[in-house]
Amino acid sequence: MMAMEGRRRQRSARWPMLIAVATVAIAACGGTSEATDTVTGLVPDKGSVTVLTWEGYHDQAMLDEYSSKSGVNVTQITAGSVDEMFAKAQSAEGQIDLVYFDLGNVDRYYKAGLLEPLDPSMVPNVKNISPGLPWEPGVTVDEKLYGLPYNWGTLPLMWSKEAFPTPPTSWKVLWDPQFAGKVSIPDDSYLGIPMVALAQGINDPYSLDDAGFATVKSGLESLRPQVKTLSAGFNDQASLFASGDAVVGYAQNVAVVNQLNDGGDKFAYGFPTEGTPFWIDSSMMMKGANRQEVYDLINYTLEIPWQAKFIEATGSAGVITYDAAASLVPKEALAKSEIVNLQNSNFWESMKPMVTPNRMDERVALWNEFKAGF
Repeated sequence: MMAMEGRRRQRSARWPMLIAVATVAIAACGGTSEATDTVTGLVPDKGSVTVLTWEGYHDQAMLDEYSSKSGVNVTQITAGSVDEMFAKAQSAEGQIDLVYFDLGNVDRYYKAGLLEPLDPSMVPNVKNISPGLPWEPGVTVDEKLYGLPYNWGTLPLMWSKEAFPTPPTSWKVLWDPQFAGKVSIPDDSYLGIPMVALAQGINDPYSLDDAGFATVKSGLESLRPQVKTLSAGFNDQASLFASGDAVVGYAQNVAVVNQLNDGGDKFAYGFPTEGTPFWIDSSMMMKGANRQEVYDLINYTLEIPWQAKFIEATGSAGVITYDAAASLVPKEALAKSEIVNLQNSNFWESMKPMVTPNRMDERVALWNEFKAGF
């Protein structure tokens, strides 16, 4: 842009100066081969990294400590929803280096041209990622890797221990007539339809054909009398269970169960035999952010001490192994994290990672039809 303006204002005698100006301008944007190290493929560091993340994911004190050690200033921007995060990433394109979102949104960012391929060999602490965590396929597009996992969690079946002396083991309990009006599910087609599909015996809930949609529609219709109201967020769902308006449901996050159990061990969660949806949030590199300092930050947040502090402070699972977490996280804090499930060597076999669902518009329309009248 600067070179084009220069051509309009100046003549051929000024060409040497214009070429220099253009080179500096383009290098500042990190956008061409002149600014890229021909050996490493990296663009020059800026002395700062900007991340777009979820509240609680990056403790400011921990970031300040990293900045003090590395000399790199880290700025975090937070988002409250998936759509807000995407809008911020688009509007600040070229200014944000890392964005933290789940596998189901990779396709959206990729098609918008926002992602930069990532070289895992630049992140030695990849070795700390728990074996068995099925993250690679979801962040790989056209044989190129675009991110590394940072945290994961499940959307399990939850219940009142008083109502269920014997823990339920199938999603089909949500359709049991004896619990009519006492079932809780979140108001979210992206989350809800995969669960309904699994309950109806569909193995891949993210790729539905016409017959699959018909099966899910039937499942939603029969589920409708079971649900008194759809929950809007963690606190809302917790309130429904606390008041007794719900005794069994599809948990938006195990944080709902932990919140309810702050006053005693009255609620539980588990993983149905049909499979359980789960998400993985990853550090996704944005276009033009392939700098050493960005790789260094990703690597630092995969160190065992960082992950342990993250798990302790938030109750999250992080991405390290249970043994690694247990070596640093206090037992009480560890017990509230989903990482305890990794003690079961077969845990991942029953998990269904959330990926980009097909025919999303039809899913939303089907969900809107289901919730009409709530």
